[in-house]
Amino acid sequence: MLENKTNFDTDKLLDEVLLAEPEFTLPDNFAGMVAEKVGQRFAWEQYVKEFLIYLAVIVGIVAVSAGMALIWFEADWKAWFNFLTSNMAMVAAANFLLVFILFADKVLLRYFMYKSTTD
Repeated sequence: MLENKTNFDTDKLLDEVLLAEPEFTLPDNFAGMVAEKVGQRFAWEQYVKEFLIYLAVIVGIVAVSAGMALIWFEADWKAWFNFLTSNMAMVAAANFLLVFILFADKVLLRYFMYKSTTD
């Protein structure tokens, strides 16, 4: 494509760039700071993924159990629906408490333990 290389002396240009002093300076522990940030981000992502897996398993178990109760034991779904809607505050509070405890256990505690060991 570029058969005429007279105008493109890349070796000379590369030598000039490498010999010139940079216009900025990095801190002495720059690589350590970058590695720490990457480690924290990776740990946080792993903990959140594990939390979502546990949450999906719990939701799946509840869905399968409800399906089995409705199909095999011929449970009245209208009675269950009326029970859930009449006790909506208690059901929502129990679900929120379950998710919060699971999140605190699987994400927050592990992340803070990881952060305390790296500091």
